[in-house]
Amino acid sequence: MFYLFLYLLVKLLVKVYFMEATTKVCLYKIRIKKNGMFPVKIRVIWQRETHFYKTGIDLTEEEFKIYHNSKKLKNQFEDVSYYHKKADQIVKDLGRNFSWREFDILYYNRKTTTPVEYSTQTINVISKIEDYANKLYSDGFLKSSKSYTTTANHLKEYLKKNSNSLLFSDLTPEFLNLFEKHLLSKKKPLSYSSVGVYMRNIRAIFNQAISMKIIKPEMYPFGKGKYVPPATKKAKKSLSIEDIEKIYYYESIVRSELWAKDMWLFAYFANGMNVKDIAFLKFENIKGDTITYFRSKTKNSTKENMIEIEVDINQDIKRIIKKWGNKSRKAQDFIFDILHPKDLSDLQIFRDINQTVKNINLNMKRIATNLKLKTAPTTNFARHSFSTVLKRSGVPIEMISEQLGHTSIKTTQIYLGSFEKDQKHKITKYLTSFKDKHKG
Repeated sequence: MFYLFLYLLVKLLVKVYFMEATTKVCLYKIRIKKNGMFPVKIRVIWQRETHFYKTGIDLTEEEFKIYHNSKKLKNQFEDVSYYHKKADQIVKDLGRNFSWREFDILYYNRKTTTPVEYSTQTINVISKIEDYANKLYSDGFLKSSKSYTTTANHLKEYLKKNSNSLLFSDLTPEFLNLFEKHLLSKKKPLSYSSVGVYMRNIRAIFNQAISMKIIKPEMYPFGKGKYVPPATKKAKKSLSIEDIEKIYYYESIVRSELWAKDMWLFAYFANGMNVKDIAFLKFENIKGDTITYFRSKTKNSTKENMIEIEVDINQDIKRIIKKWGNKSRKAQDFIFDILHPKDLSDLQIFRDINQTVKNINLNMKRIATNLKLKTAPTTNFARHSFSTVLKRSGVPIEMISEQLGHTSIKTTQIYLGSFEKDQKHKITKYLTSFKDKHKG
């Protein structure tokens, strides 16, 4: 009799121990929210231990009773069903290897094991934006990092005390439209261009969440018939060849103006090179009559198919390097004195380049005023002017593009690389076509 009892007890214990975890949707009524609702959670029981997992949905007791069949609560039902099915699938996949640690990681797509941290962070939009901003910062993309941090701050300001409750399920087209309206109606309203940047940042985070399978694609609130971030048609930041001629021949007794003018012209002649790439140029990048380099902006995004850019060194580029370049001319030395060689931290690089851009733009504004130009040509104008002048001169579109410097520059670089070197050398004459009038 004793052995029979022992056998049955062991059998029961084995059954309980190896039993699969069970899941169920429940209304978490431990604490009612101010709006009279309770969070809907997935209850998971394993070995007589119970954990609750967020779905991001809140319902009243009455709504919870009917949300399975209510047309008004269709979206909520789909969201809850998604997380319930996800939990069931995880339990099935883990089988007898189930552990709370593994379930937490799979349910929240996190490499941490603290359920409390999951419940407040994983499907919290603001937390995700801030996490991504930190990643960008650590990767050296300080400008982009600041943009995402600002996006998170605008959301916090909009939500005020409820900033910790913004879940992906809250990002409906209605919410996004109201948030956009808020940004445009502030005491100091943001421009459509700025709002567009912040809303696209939110969209990028949403896409990441779908890619990581934190949320389902059906929750996507962007696109035709839903919410579309405002997009403004960017004004072409290019100068006419006549205005470039005035800048080229501009004389001044102010050294900072002459330096800014030459830095602007260097960017213009060097395929519209941006200031960051100019700052990183070293004498080893000079190979014969060309400067070769990889764009800083695309190094991380196109690692598998990086395109080396070749810049034809004309007489003006030679003159600028001779006048303003470092005198050592050692291969590992920077050509221009923009960065601090002893401090190449991401933050210091960011500061040095930003300050250089400010200095160039400030002096170019003074030059524009003295020349009575309609527009003050910032560093961006040099890049766009390079492509526009060549296009208007009849250079094949395959070799140039209005999109130089944007995300589609990879295509432009591929086209540039497909032409013979002497062809590229030949077209640079158009950049100084105004010189012909001064000959003889």
